[in-house]
Amino acid sequence: MKIQQAKEYYKDGMITGFDAVRDPLSVDGWLLVISGLNDRSWTFQTALGVSRSFAKLDTLVSQVEAITGRVSSLHISI
Repeated sequence: MKIQQAKEYYKDGMITGFDAVRDPLSVDGWLLVISGLNDRSWTFQTALGVSRSFAKLDTLVSQVEAITGRVSSLHISI
């Protein structure tokens, strides 16, 4: 899912959460997985339609803030 669609889905109440997941194709990368209604999920993508791998979590969180306007907490599972 590209950023513009993510913003629209969030505005329409179709997004229920975000997860940072280790990118299996990158040593230190993170993928942003967007969760939606009815158990739907999407991987955040670049403008070219490829899954975006983030090198730093603060950059990933900034993308979530760009979509939602805020981030109230960050939960880490091991």
